[in-house]
Amino acid sequence: MAMLFPSTGAPVVQVVPAAVGRLLARLLQHRRNGRPGAAAVAACLCAAAVVLAGWYGSPASALVATGRSTPVTGSSQAGAGVWRAENSDTQHRLYDVACLSALRCEAVGAAGTIVATADGGRTWRQQANPVTHNGGATWSRHVLPVGVSGTNLTDQACLAFYTPGLIGRYALCRLGLLDIACVSARVCYAISTTPQAYEGTPVPRTPHAPPSSIWMTRDGGASWTRQSIPPGVTCNGDCDPALRYPYPLEWVTCLSSGLCRAGGGHLLGGHLGFAYAVMVTHGPGRPWACVQSAATCTSLAPDAADCPASTRCYGIDSTNPFSEPAISVLRSADGGAGWQQVGPDWTRSVLNAITCPATLTCYLAGTHGSIARITNGTALAAQRSPTARDLYGIGCASPCACYAVGDGGTILALR
Repeated sequence: MAMLFPSTGAPVVQVVPAAVGRLLARLLQHRRNGRPGAAAVAACLCAAAVVLAGWYGSPASALVATGRSTPVTGSSQAGAGVWRAENSDTQHRLYDVACLSALRCEAVGAAGTIVATADGGRTWRQQANPVTHNGGATWSRHVLPVGVSGTNLTDQACLAFYTPGLIGRYALCRLGLLDIACVSARVCYAISTTPQAYEGTPVPRTPHAPPSSIWMTRDGGASWTRQSIPPGVTCNGDCDPALRYPYPLEWVTCLSSGLCRAGGGHLLGGHLGFAYAVMVTHGPGRPWACVQSAATCTSLAPDAADCPASTRCYGIDSTNPFSEPAISVLRSADGGAGWQQVGPDWTRSVLNAITCPATLTCYLAGTHGSIARITNGTALAAQRSPTARDLYGIGCASPCACYAVGDGGTILALR
């Protein structure tokens, strides 16, 4: 898996096969220059969001002032905006979108597609791949030994344990570099998963390559080191509690304080249980440990998650075959150790992505053009969507300036 980084130390990921195209956007999402103040959020009108780039600094300043500060607390309302379809300048499937400011955003997708806007989503234009945001400074290429080769980024053996209705889900049995998040312009974490992460047999007691990996750079991507993580976790099914089982890592999220979390899980075929893990580190170079228990890593891990504050996380549990067709939207008030459901079961679609521009406000996107919003940290409601196409990614410049992307080059803008 290759990644490209400019020599300035402001990292950007090369868009490679479609299933990991979202990496670039996730990286850009965590490079915003702060969050809006409480008064700005409360008074926010989505129709005016495109002129509020001053909340985050100019696009140029956002490139060097990376990291994600803790957002506002309290009730954050997202305004009275509506979702509208935009002309994306492409027909390729788009996997994710993120913003450097309220004016400047990028979406990435299949076949190395990158489309960008510099006017708050009014117009989108395709860009060359690779792309630079620093005036054409030099780029370097780095290949991480993540244990996956070729273009097949789905573990077929893992799929066999899931019911047919789940096989098409975006977050199911994925391989390779799956997500990336940055603490600053120079410190970033990337997570990867190999086919061994989806096996149902215990991990060997002898030294072996870990099936899941966390990689860290301290120099803006010039070099990467593998982080030490638990080699296995206990399962919550009919298995031996003294044994450890492999687990995938599917998402990572960071704050500018250096607090980061990563997680994932899968069904252990034959054991009727899951191997789950949510891990935390409190700063670059500090160890990763399970948030639930350093010894077991039990409990639950969402398939996708975002943690906008030190103790607040939100996630989607969309690949549990025992709850099909229900999807669970989850929240955690203790940094990912325990999860509670937000609202009733979601059955109208498969939710693929979540982003939280404020502590108590999140947006979710999924199949059939579904858009949902969490308000006050507890209320989940569908929003009107102008498309029936599947959506795979969602990102926000603020609680009232968001974009969702998906099939056929679909881009929706909240205004």
